[in-house]
Order: sequence, then structure tokens, then C-alpha cells
Amino acid sequence: MFRHTLSTVVVIILVAVVGAQGPKSLSGRQQGELYNKNRTVIKEIVEKTLESSHIPNDSVKRANTYYDIIFNFNKEIAQARQSNDTARIDELSKHLGLLLDDGLAPTLVKARELVEGGTGVEEYLKFRGQLLAQLDALLGILADNPAAKASLEGTKKRLNDIKTP
Repeated sequence: MFRHTLSTVVVIILVAVVGAQGPKSLSGRQQGELYNKNRTVIKEIVEKTLESSHIPNDSVKRANTYYDIIFNFNKEIAQARQSNDTARIDELSKHLGLLLDDGLAPTLVKARELVEGGTGVEEYLKFRGQLLAQLDALLGILADNPAAKASLEGTKKRLNDIKTP
């Protein structure tokens, strides 16, 4: 009986301790500071998204609009790295991964399908090569951040898996 009661008390104490440790979230002030730091990237994404919406039927040119976005992410992540701002590096890396997985990858697939007939293959290969070169540069910047680097390496692998015509 004593062991059963002791076990129950220990479990209750552990549950209370673990339950008392809520998820770490950013305060409103911290969120505002991150927004101000990321304002340039957000503006670039919005502008390029609007620009690409004007060319809905040309996936090759739409894929090319990602170059400036990735370049801007590279600059911002490099600045965050110089400031030793790992939280910002992680946040920017996650956003970039989502952008590449949910935006660039499907656009490249459509662009590849568009040029399979032979027209625009050179332009597609050029744009694709430039985009992958930007990712390589970013992976060099993230050499000392294994989590962010691993995430973007996975994204790069998925982009490389898109067959070229």
C-alpha cells in the first residue's frame, strides 16, 4: 500500500512540475522587434509575389522571381549570424524553407513541364542554376547552425530531385 501511494505521489509531483513548464513564447515586444528586423524580407516577399502574379502563365519567369527573395534571405540571415541572433536565424530559415517547399518547388515543377516541349529549356536551366547557387551560398552561411542547415539541405535535395528536361 505504501509503495502504491508513494508512486502515486511521485507521479503527481512530476506531472505538476512538467505541467508548470508551459511552452516558451515570445512577448509582444519581442514579436514586434522580430517584425521590425524582418520587415525587409516581408516587403520583398510581398513585392515579388505581386510581381509573379502578373505572369501567371509563365512558370519559368515566375521561378526567376524567387532569386531576389532568396538573395534577400541570404543577406538577412548573414546579418543575423553576425549579430549571433540564433532565434532570428532559426525563424528566417523556417520561413525560407516553407517558401521554397510550398512556393518555389511547385513553380519549378510547372516550369519544367512547360519547357519539356523544348522551348525555354536554356532559360529554365539558367534560372534553376542561379536559385540553387543562392541556396548553396546560404548553406555556407549556415555552416555553424546544424538545425537550419539540415532543414535547408532537405529543401535543396527536393529541388534537385525535380528532373531537368
